[in-house]
Amino acid sequence: MPKGGSRRSASGWFGFRPAAWALWVMMAVSLAACGGPAAPSPTPVDARAMLEQAAVGLGEVQTLRFKLQLTGAPAFIDDSGIISFVSADGSYVAPDRVEAKVSAAVLGVPGQIDVVAVGDEQYYKHIVLTGNRWLNEQFSPGFNADTLIRSDDGIKRALRSLSDVEYLGLEDLFGVQAHHIRGNAPVADISAVTVGLIRGEGLALAEIYLNADTGRVERFVMVQPETASEQEPEPTTWTMELFDYDNPDISIATPEVATPDAASTDAAPGLTPGVPGLGIPTGTASQ
Repeated sequence: MPKGGSRRSASGWFGFRPAAWALWVMMAVSLAACGGPAAPSPTPVDARAMLEQAAVGLGEVQTLRFKLQLTGAPAFIDDSGIISFVSADGSYVAPDRVEAKVSAAVLGVPGQIDVVAVGDEQYYKHIVLTGNRWLNEQFSPGFNADTLIRSDDGIKRALRSLSDVEYLGLEDLFGVQAHHIRGNAPVADISAVTVGLIRGEGLALAEIYLNADTGRVERFVMVQPETASEQEPEPTTWTMELFDYDNPDISIATPEVATPDAASTDAAPGLTPGVPGLGIPTGTASQ
């Protein structure tokens, strides 16, 4: 074969491959610089729609457990500022039963008040206030469990009353993925979440956490900025947690009530319910 042809063949092979290789490398670098194919845009999250779904879902709940915790500036169960609320651990059974163990300080002494509500009937027990006997007396006037959980005037109203709603993304909450939503709510519209203990006319800052799988409320945090003061620099903060939804093991019995004479005999003098100046229970909190 003539040498010229051999050179043309070699020239064609070795001349073409480097050029093709260089073009491929340039394309790869270009794609890498651009991050490859564009990822699809995430679907916008409709936080208000999720809040509405959570509100509607509460109407279908049969049982649940809850915890209400107060931190920061104190709030009082009574208007006289004698009983300072700390926390409440309780259960709910549809349609209208609630029981709770309320941690509170009576005249500065920590203690526990047991409370049961069946429809509009209420019962409570405290080692000092009732001589550790159940009384069929109002602990939170006007409170009804069905109103709190299932009606449009309870937690549902609080969820629907939020303004300036902002979606903050998914977060881990005790091992559960939860949608974090923030907003503002008139204190009057979220009063039921605190069983009437929160009071005021301003706006509370609200943080809502909804279970990413079920859409149900996991946590509801309410902060009252105006309660902060020089004496109490941390504002009153209410944290409501809801869990154990539809647990069949939850049940609530009506307490056996002591006779008024027996209860008042064992109670400490001057602290029996109805004594002027004690003013319990009112169902409202004084800041």
